[in-house]
Amino acid sequence: MIYRIVKRQEKNILKGYTSMISADSKAAEKRMDAMKQAAHTASVIIDGDEALRIIVDRAVEHITNPDPDSRFMASDYFDVDLENFLRMKKTMQRLALLLDFPCSSSLWIKIKGLEDHVTLAVQNGTLHRYWTFGQLKLKPDKQKMIECLNTGSVTAAPLEESEKMITVLAPVRNSLYDTVGCMEFSAEYP
Repeated sequence: MIYRIVKRQEKNILKGYTSMISADSKAAEKRMDAMKQAAHTASVIIDGDEALRIIVDRAVEHITNPDPDSRFMASDYFDVDLENFLRMKKTMQRLALLLDFPCSSSLWIKIKGLEDHVTLAVQNGTLHRYWTFGQLKLKPDKQKMIECLNTGSVTAAPLEESEKMITVLAPVRNSLYDTVGCMEFSAEYP
């Protein structure tokens, strides 16, 4: 008799836990769908030609050809065209307003002379799946970022348990419709 009561209590606990998981995953799906819509909007309104002009040529030169004697010099010479930078930052902030939850955004652009690498041109917020402090360039190794850059489609990165965040990537295109970068939207897993 006691055994049946214990088993029944275990089933109820597991049932409650399962409904908690499904509620979390439904909230995560809803959040991801909203982020995908914002990403589709971003892929249309973000100007890739303008995005490529954010980082000035001198800074790109230091990123592509770092001084071997002073590995941090490229960071010291990181410089932007202020007008383009501020216009893009404001646009990214407006895109985040399309969402009813906190969402960070980052603009990654391909580096002239190192087309297989990207660099962070503008960021808003504190959540970033791909960027680490002090990083000037990144060779995309995450499958979803590579997919976004190569196919020019909105992609959602899989939820990684260690990161506990949802990430959606939107392609950034120039006037010739070439993908020149991507916009990263990242939000906490609900």
